[in-house]
Amino acid sequence: MRALFLLFLAAFALAQAPKPLKVGELTGEALYPGNRGVSYGEVGLVARGLGLALWQGEGQVALGLGARYRTFPVEADEAKAASSLAAWRKDGRVYVPLRPLADALGLSYQAQVGIQLDLPWARLLQVEARPEGYLLRFSREVNAVVRPGGVLFLMAQGSHPSLVQEAMGLFLPLSRPPERVYYPGGGQVAVGLTPLPLPSPTVLLDPGHGGEDPGLEVQGLAEKEVALDLARRVAALLPGARLTRQGDETLPLEARLALARTASVVVSLHMARGREVRLYLPKDRTSPLAQSLPRLGDLPEERARLLRAYAGDPARLALALERALAAQGFAVVKAEGPYALTRVDGAAVLLEVGAERLGTEEARALVAQAIAQGIRAYLEGGAP
Repeated sequence: MRALFLLFLAAFALAQAPKPLKVGELTGEALYPGNRGVSYGEVGLVARGLGLALWQGEGQVALGLGARYRTFPVEADEAKAASSLAAWRKDGRVYVPLRPLADALGLSYQAQVGIQLDLPWARLLQVEARPEGYLLRFSREVNAVVRPGGVLFLMAQGSHPSLVQEAMGLFLPLSRPPERVYYPGGGQVAVGLTPLPLPSPTVLLDPGHGGEDPGLEVQGLAEKEVALDLARRVAALLPGARLTRQGDETLPLEARLALARTASVVVSLHMARGREVRLYLPKDRTSPLAQSLPRLGDLPEERARLLRAYAGDPARLALALERALAAQGFAVVKAEGPYALTRVDGAAVLLEVGAERLGTEEARALVAQAIAQGIRAYLEGGAP
């Protein structure tokens, strides 16, 4: 009985010992962290052997094949890694569980004397040439690599006048590097030859109050009516600008915020007592896009400027508005704004215009011109 038990332990230990690993044409070693019976392979070997895309970041690693990918958190404790099917860091190298990876990316996984991980060659099904580039469809997801002279579709085979069969896959010769290569899914690879048009930043004007909420009433002026009139005047000077409300309607804060999250610039318009303009800015901002603003300095200036507009810089917007209003003789006072401003991705500020500067048509037109000028200057990169 004891001999049988020892034989069982020996067999179990042998099952957990490192085994030969073959990944495509490359060979390595499959490990079993924590003796959990889960085979792991070194992530670089797996990526090279099968032509997979590899991303390694702080605390995670991901492998991709076309539109399919699998992300693993990285654990240093081997038992914890194996029990949660996470990646495992050992001696400076990262290992990933092979069976979950195979299931996620459609790889062939065989466990016999050793472990074999493979990827069948993809068959070319269709090539569609378009003015803006090419759309290719394969029998499975395929990775594409841009190299001098064109694009290589790894481990793909087929026949087409535009493509050349090579040992590593199908090659698409191009006279210039593509603008982009992306994966729409369903085994498709799109090769774009023309630059994508950069979208124009959007402006949202939010007339305060409305409907059952009249706001402030000063000298016969109702804030909800003045704010809407002012917003319409500003919008008329900024083609493409939108309003949160078009008429005298009650609009809850959450509805306003939902609209604000789709805009690059948000200016909430209100009326106050007196002659000055009060300009409110968010103290902090919570959105990931807004918090990424300081890291845009390494991008080309044209794209960085556009991203700054989308990520939003309320301080720069406030400065542009302050300068435009001051040029028209308005005294501007800046202060910390309401919490709602912190929840907007774009540059969001709140303006309270003194009622004494809004009593006539001419006065409102002057205020609207200054606000529109400030927004325009901000979008053009002014007021650094």
